[in-house]
Amino acid sequence: MASAFFQNTFGSSNATTTTATDQMFGSNEGQGLPTASVDDMSRMIPTNTLDEPIAETIRRDLIRIYKNLVMVVFPIEDRSQQSAALRNWDLWGPMIFTLGLAIPLSIGAAKPSSTFSLVFGLLSIGALVLTVNVVLLGGTIGFFQSLCLLGYCLFPLNVAAILFLFVRNPIVRWIVMPLAVMWASWASVPFVGGAVPENRRALAIYPLGLLYTVIGWLAIIK
Repeated sequence: MASAFFQNTFGSSNATTTTATDQMFGSNEGQGLPTASVDDMSRMIPTNTLDEPIAETIRRDLIRIYKNLVMVVFPIEDRSQQSAALRNWDLWGPMIFTLGLAIPLSIGAAKPSSTFSLVFGLLSIGALVLTVNVVLLGGTIGFFQSLCLLGYCLFPLNVAAILFLFVRNPIVRWIVMPLAVMWASWASVPFVGGAVPENRRALAIYPLGLLYTVIGWLAIIK
């Protein structure tokens, strides 16, 4: 039972390798298709990114972050691509959006370093709780997938936290922050809801709403 839990939580390296290979080269099993030659496969392998200019690497990473952000936070036009965004997780985007939340909340705080650390701690604990909760509910999700999802869904809270640097009116804050929390929670529903059985989706989504509510409360009382 313990081995099955860790396999669902952190994933199987063999399964991940097989899936990545099938996505890159395609699977010919049961289709009667010819096997690709070594030359064909070598031409399909991407070039070594260690030799490319730094500007090109940054440009490629920014484009990927933008595409993942659109698929995660604005899941209106094509919701079928959301599972692809969760499979192709990255940590650059979540780091940027976590910093984008921690820095505005730290500005003007009584203890800026404690507030900064608190944001990172909440997200780390939230990703761990989300992973364990989904696995216990019969779903499958990895820790870094959870961390990626939580990070990208912080975007609405980023916008609200930056706005609160210039807006001190408490009425405006109490109107904007609940909208941001609902937006962040709504954006995460398709990912978390698709990872667990349909009759357990509410139990899987509840911790996310609670986490975003706590972060929103920190932004309001700052």
